[in-house]
Amino acid sequence: MNYGLESGISRFKDRRDRLVKVVTDYKEWMERHTEVEPELLMRLYDLTEGLKKDRLMLAFVAEFSRGKTELINALFFADFKQRLLPSDAGRTTMCPTEIFRDPDSEPFIRLLPIETRFRDDSINALKRQPVEWSTLRLDVNDPNAMVTAMRKLAETKVVFKVEARALGLWDENDPNLGYMIKDQDRVEIPAWRYAMINYPHPLLESGLCILDTPGLNAMGAEPELTISAIPNAHALLFLLATDTGVTQSDYEIWNKFVSKHASQHYAVLNKIDMLWDDLKTPEEIGRTIQRQIESTATQLNISAASVLAISAQKALVGKIRNDPDMLRRSGIQALEVLLAREIIPSREKIMRESAARELGPLVDEARETAHVRMQTARQALHDLQQLSGKNQQIVEQMREKMQRDKLVYDETARNFNTTRKVISQQGWELLARLDDDRMDKIIAESMTVISDSWTTAGLIRGMQLLIRRMAGEFDNANNQCGNIKQLLLSAYQRFHDDHGLVDVDAPMINLGRYRARLDELLVSTQEFCADPLNIMLEKRFMVKKFYIALVAQARIVFQQVRMETETWLRLTLDPIVARIQEHKKQLEHRLENLNKVHANLDTIQERGAAVRQELIQLKADWDHLDAIAREFSQLAGVTLKPLSQE
Repeated sequence: MNYGLESGISRFKDRRDRLVKVVTDYKEWMERHTEVEPELLMRLYDLTEGLKKDRLMLAFVAEFSRGKTELINALFFADFKQRLLPSDAGRTTMCPTEIFRDPDSEPFIRLLPIETRFRDDSINALKRQPVEWSTLRLDVNDPNAMVTAMRKLAETKVVFKVEARALGLWDENDPNLGYMIKDQDRVEIPAWRYAMINYPHPLLESGLCILDTPGLNAMGAEPELTISAIPNAHALLFLLATDTGVTQSDYEIWNKFVSKHASQHYAVLNKIDMLWDDLKTPEEIGRTIQRQIESTATQLNISAASVLAISAQKALVGKIRNDPDMLRRSGIQALEVLLAREIIPSREKIMRESAARELGPLVDEARETAHVRMQTARQALHDLQQLSGKNQQIVEQMREKMQRDKLVYDETARNFNTTRKVISQQGWELLARLDDDRMDKIIAESMTVISDSWTTAGLIRGMQLLIRRMAGEFDNANNQCGNIKQLLLSAYQRFHDDHGLVDVDAPMINLGRYRARLDELLVSTQEFCADPLNIMLEKRFMVKKFYIALVAQARIVFQQVRMETETWLRLTLDPIVARIQEHKKQLEHRLENLNKVHANLDTIQERGAAVRQELIQLKADWDHLDAIAREFSQLAGVTLKPLSQE
């Protein structure tokens, strides 16, 4: 790796570690100074674990023989001083391959047999069933053993055409599958459906996950890739060959699977070494490459800055031989800089936004509570100072007034508890509409529409019903959330008007991005069904696989909406309840001081000293929390909520 990539990784890991420490410090502060609920402690634990394990998916997409696997070797595995992943002509990876780092497991390669395509299980579901996979332990200290293990990725098997057809991998009417034919009755197919590689590498340990996808035909055979893995990738690298430019199949992959997905996608012109010519000057070669870059950008309708020209093979050789000149000419360093400056910061942004969404409201509430405690202590001290020199009758009057204030507040709190029960009931009803049983019912209805025909028309009707019903549930959730928020704010406004509690602006949930994901799924369905090849009788297997993959994605979206709604209900209700309880506690504390003084006027000085000492400790607690909050604010990129005026 070059310095820019190494430093980018180092900066990211430092910020992530600091953010994890801030969350841990906040959790410990809460445990020491508040009666923290077990549920909140679990949420904070889940947040720290999520920060450690969140991944940024970088997908490598291309037609066969564009050099994807060689580029992955050059970027991540050059330290082996030889090719690790198989990338020879005719012997490259034959199945989608996911490369990541799980620190809780020993390095391994896990392979999913191609025969699992006979079943309706999605790849994502099978990932949770290790028994279905063939697993090999990787000895990362033995390069030769590693190379031998990785050759499994290139394994194929010869089967009768009838079996390949049943697996959805063979169609006599598809001219693009001629390369599979071995003889009159048999064809060659991949031995594995999917591969997962757990490998210790600094960039992977920082949270990056690599997806090496097969070519156009293989992607079409595994709809889960095209409607799930690729659309959910955070960034895509689309590889082309410099000598051929954008071919028809390249353009089809770009148009179908790349251009519409991921917030960041880049075209990589590979094999620029084929343009190296000893009879041309470096300047002439550079101009030729630049023309290719500009032509590619025009054809793909992207900026020239989003097109990089490299030689993955020369980059790998340059790294193995430690040849700086070859590395420079290979262009690999520009891609590494892109990873450091664009891709890694993209993941960092996701990390910050997740932390800000989960922890931000909690930190704001904790600061406000700690600040109110200091204000209350100062007010108690002021009360005691005002009592100095007063007679018993005046103290009695102040005590009675405080008791009346507390009774009024208690009555308001009891009324709020009634509202809270209504809100909680509405919250449970809302979540009940978003549970798995509800989703199963919606899926069953769409399945009934499709019936047993699995025709294109049936798929369209079933998917449209699925999307329409889910969209209706999302709209209903939005409306119910609006009603809940209005109830809550109306009730809290009474506390603000009658008792001077600080205004609380409860956040509003936004399910727009989930609706947008449903729209993407619907577009994918329409595009699939518009392809004439997919309406052929022989493609019935693929129609079914496509629908199953769509249902799996729809279920994930539905579950995400439920989780976000649960989080919103907590973030909306918990802070207000905590604020009311804290105010009640402080009223009781002030009344306790007055009761003690009323019992014995001689204790005023003693009580004043105790309150001063308490104020010193509250200030120290506040300073500690404020330091945590400011560190969090800097790392998460959020602005701390202004505190109530003293």
